Amino acid sequence: MSRRADARLSRAELRAAVGVLLIVREPPAAAPPAKGQPAAVAANLAEGPEPLIGVWDDGSVTALHGHVDLGTGLRTALAQIVAEELDVRVDDVHVALGDTARAPNQGATIASASIQIHGEPLRRAAAQARAWLAANGVAGLSGRHIELLLDPNAPTKRPDAYTTVGQSTPRVDIPAKAAGELVFVHDMRVPGMLHGRVVRPPYAGVDAGEFVGNTLEAVDEASIAHIAGIRQIVVIRDFIGIVAEREEQAEQAMRELKVTWKPWPGMPPLADLSHALRNNPSTRRVLVEQGDVDAAIAGAAQPMQREYVWPYQLHASIGPSCALADWHDEPGQARRMTVWTGSQNPHVLRADLATLTGLPDVAVDVIRMEASGCYGRNGADDVAADAALLSRAVGAPVRVQLTREQEHLWEPKGAAQLMQVHGGLDANGAIAAYDFQTSYPSNGAPTLALLLTRTIAPDATAYEMGDRTAVPPYDVPNLRVVANDMPPILRASWLRGVSALPNSFAHESYV
Repeated sequence: MSRRADARLSRAELRAAVGVLLIVREPPAAAPPAKGQPAAVAANLAEGPEPLIGVWDDGSVTALHGHVDLGTGLRTALAQIVAEELDVRVDDVHVALGDTARAPNQGATIASASIQIHGEPLRRAAAQARAWLAANGVAGLSGRHIELLLDPNAPTKRPDAYTTVGQSTPRVDIPAKAAGELVFVHDMRVPGMLHGRVVRPPYAGVDAGEFVGNTLEAVDEASIAHIAGIRQIVVIRDFIGIVAEREEQAEQAMRELKVTWKPWPGMPPLADLSHALRNNPSTRRVLVEQGDVDAAIAGAAQPMQREYVWPYQLHASIGPSCALADWHDEPGQARRMTVWTGSQNPHVLRADLATLTGLPDVAVDVIRMEASGCYGRNGADDVAADAALLSRAVGAPVRVQLTREQEHLWEPKGAAQLMQVHGGLDANGAIAAYDFQTSYPSNGAPTLALLLTRTIAPDATAYEMGDRTAVPPYDVPNLRVVANDMPPILRASWLRGVSALPNSFAHESYV
């Protein structure tokens, strides 16, 4: 592949390059807030049109996509889609994923949307580029910059004409990993890099309450004065970080720094999880009400009540999260920050880092690298914010690595859930009624440094998140389905399916 396609060009550099056919789209308008859901982060219109496809005069292709590859082979699949529509080899396509300075803002990599929803603009852009090339040829690009606005109705190939999509193709990401090349964020190094570690408060697993950001009493800096190489101790409310010249120095300082914390209310009792969920304040939301459920249950030949409890679960990524941040001044430009991260939501992370540091979002360049895997959120965004604060404090690049203990204590857990079913059979053995209610504590989990520094208030927000698959797939004449929307008990975020798997488990177990 040409190095032109593989070069890490920003959006502005792509739009100024010559010898390229560029298909761009206007940033989509912000999606209207979904009732009961966290607001999405809209694209910044000041950044201009979002490039999707660049075809270079040597025949190589740059494809840009806002999602990231979490180990599913997304980069390979998108390369196949682009290669198919452009009639080029997969090896000629370089797919750039997630980087905020060049990739379109397509939200978090969740819900299997990377191809079925957000692959469609890329496919149309490739088809539109093919049509232009059919009329003008690659030679028509020599010394020129051709920029076309995406035609969302550009004709694409019929599936029965595919020769690349649907075929077994070697994963494009495997050779670099097998050869030990720089792929993972944990291996990222830059000149002048320092090492950071964080000391967390005692309230691990809780992210709401008046004590959050208000619990630090004292930091004894003299307790680590004997350790060589310490550059700075950074204290902002309940955020404590240490920057050192060498990693082992930062590790030692993290272990030996004496910190005094004020008393805090303690973790809510969770030994009886069913009781905790039942007694968590909630708002009743009726999803389905049909027939006369109460009368049918009262008259059932065989009434039956059941309760199913889904526990909190640890994501437990194979390695603790890591990030590298570089707060710097560029010649002739305002202050900027570059952050290398394993986030699965780079544009939202960029917005969080802008809020945390006071920089405009366009001055924060989030570069997404492969990380230690996730099956839902882990500590990737949290450690990126840690690195940002430490880099800002010392004015130098800082790499922060969480410990295994910190990762497991503080990562947002997969939420618990309580499903209660009341129903029964009539005299003929048919389902007389089905009364189902599900209780799901919310999983917003704001980025940790925003809470510890009190940049945002640590409020317990209740979202409408427990209703996925709550309505059973069975024909029941007397049916009531209720979602009890409630604030978080523990810090929680998505872990595959967001309430869908527990609800389905309850339905099928009851049936």
